[in-house]
Amino acid sequence: MIKGVVFDLDHTLFDRYATLSAIAPSFCEHFDVAVTAEEFAKKLCFADKQFVHTGWRHIHEYLINEGVFNTVPSYEDYAAFILSKFREIAVPYAFTKPMLKTLRNKGLLLGIITNGDVPLQSKKIELLSFESEFDEILITGSIGIHKPEAEPFRVMAERLRLSPSELLYVGDNPLNDVEGSRNAGYTPVFVNTLGHWSFPDIKKCEYMIENVSELPSLLEKHFTLQ
Repeated sequence: MIKGVVFDLDHTLFDRYATLSAIAPSFCEHFDVAVTAEEFAKKLCFADKQFVHTGWRHIHEYLINEGVFNTVPSYEDYAAFILSKFREIAVPYAFTKPMLKTLRNKGLLLGIITNGDVPLQSKKIELLSFESEFDEILITGSIGIHKPEAEPFRVMAERLRLSPSELLYVGDNPLNDVEGSRNAGYTPVFVNTLGHWSFPDIKKCEYMIENVSELPSLLEKHFTLQ
């Protein structure tokens, strides 16, 4: 019986590509680029979709190879700027809060486990007005242990006063979210945000959705709720 649903944050509960597109104009003003803001946004979103799970340096390298810069910024300057903008802009999916309300009306407890440092992830959560939507929010920087390790999942289950077997974990990363939660005793649900399974050595997830708006119907079809 499922009594709670825990979510990843990035690429799962808010529109990362719309957020990156919103960042593109200020990026093009800050750096010496050879393309329009619209073209840069397309290339940045494409690179993010291909390489976000294997490291930001690959995104930076892709942009360089695509010739988007007149003057190439260092990786450190590039990453620092993007991270600074993530503290200012977070574009929500229109369907996220209605989906959460539907789950809440079913009597489910709700949580977030997100990797990252506390100030940055806290700011994203604030920009998205998520604080009141969840029973528990765990930013792994606060405990110094990150997904896919089992500890964040154990801590969340303890805070929700549920066993891992009573929880779904919903996220887009095959390693951090699917494998991590599976090993911790949760039932994983994969959000196919990237359009591909980026870790071929990891067993694919039994349950897959294209975005979180599909989660209530998946729950009704496959799970017994409290």
